[in-house]
Amino acid sequence: MFGFIVELVLVFIISCLSIFYLFVRSNYGYWKKRGVPYDEPKLIFGSLSFLMRRSFWDVFYDLGKKYKKYDYVGIFMSWKPALMLLSKDLSKKVLVKDSDSFQDRYSYSGMKDDPLGSLNLFSIKSPMWMQMRNELSPMFTSLRLKGVTELMNINSTELVRRVQKDYIEKNEPVDLKQLFSMYTSDTVAYTVFGIRVSALKELASPLWDITQHMVKWTFWRGLEFTMVFFLPVIAEIFRLKFFSQAATEHIRKLFHEVVAQRKKTGESNDKDLVNHLLKLKANLKLPVGSDAELADNLMMAQVAVFILGSIETSSTTLSYFLNELAYHPEEQEKLYQEVTAALKESGKEILEYDDLLKVKYLTACMHETLRKYPPVPHLDRVCNKAYKLTENMTVEPGTPVYVNVVAIHYNEEYYPEPEEWKPERFINSTDSDNHDFAFLPFGEGPRFCIGKRYGMMQIRTAIAQLITKYKFEPAAPKKLETDPYSVILGPKDGGKVKFVPRT
Repeated sequence: MFGFIVELVLVFIISCLSIFYLFVRSNYGYWKKRGVPYDEPKLIFGSLSFLMRRSFWDVFYDLGKKYKKYDYVGIFMSWKPALMLLSKDLSKKVLVKDSDSFQDRYSYSGMKDDPLGSLNLFSIKSPMWMQMRNELSPMFTSLRLKGVTELMNINSTELVRRVQKDYIEKNEPVDLKQLFSMYTSDTVAYTVFGIRVSALKELASPLWDITQHMVKWTFWRGLEFTMVFFLPVIAEIFRLKFFSQAATEHIRKLFHEVVAQRKKTGESNDKDLVNHLLKLKANLKLPVGSDAELADNLMMAQVAVFILGSIETSSTTLSYFLNELAYHPEEQEKLYQEVTAALKESGKEILEYDDLLKVKYLTACMHETLRKYPPVPHLDRVCNKAYKLTENMTVEPGTPVYVNVVAIHYNEEYYPEPEEWKPERFINSTDSDNHDFAFLPFGEGPRFCIGKRYGMMQIRTAIAQLITKYKFEPAAPKKLETDPYSVILGPKDGGKVKFVPRT
């Protein structure tokens, strides 16, 4: 009897594996049947066999080079056929012109198991996404940004002091990613919670406790994030989360503490996100039959994604920015001279919002850094109705579509010598210019990054103060190795430069 049961179990297992194998093999013929060029898939993994060994950024770069003569190429998210766009013109159609056919991201959105991960502006699905987008847009007006720039300048001054204390007086090893994560964390603490604290000054703050859980990419955290973004079916089965459990708990705790304190004292701060969200909550139109906690989860989800987005991308860009300046002394000197001239013209010790926007070479250097090192290598959408992309290609509903941002930024037709860092490409460029869809570090269309100008101002204030106090010299390879555990671009060892005080 026992032997019969064992045989039955083995037959069942073999049958399941055989069915799964045939299912996968059938799916792997998807693009071939449609005459679409495709990347040869590996069994089970599809185009994801590199996971946890190489960064997504490097893989998207390689795919862009390998298929540069094509406008699009088929790939496989494990067994799921997906389409990768390499053309700026097709990207424009998907992101803007016909965005109604590509309303949502492909990433997992488990509202019940991960409300903070599913309800934030980045991952929330339509139609609730549109309401939240409209409600949050007033947080990022020019007037508000001018006020926040004052605080960014205060934190940039503290950044200069931290460099002096740690890397010059103490001669400690430099970790640019951590340094700039602390700097951006200080600004976000005030922007989100109205808390004036400094991780740079005190090496501790309530927000830095949260940030450290968000910007530290371990093997498990990287794998979990990868499943959420690229294999949502797996993420749903194992109930994986967009934010780590520790970060989620810290955010909930701090959010409730700040709200309770304001109710107790009657104080409010019209400049911060929490105050704006509390007003929004009072007037929010929720779906019929919604859970009583939905409003609170919606508020905390926006807090969480703003923290992650503004800290992670800005700190990465600043790290690569300094590394490029260290290897380009002529461009560094030109930037120093223009910032110095702007200070002299303004008659101020520190450049303010309008002054910073006038330093065209600073904008050019920043945009070229974002061109060469877009923090997010792709923009994902999922097709929600049959769409004719070209005369020969119709995208079926449910198909994930990825705009390969790295491939577009490194296309020689758009940017000659794309491997070179050349700020002159962006002279007279403005923050709203996407260069005819050849410049997409913040996305484009209805789902473009709402904090775009905020992030760029964080970069401006830091660089403008650092470059007047220090020269940057190489202390790491010109080409920084990317972190294989991070879905977002990041230097594996944090990145470093040698800070030399200006005399």
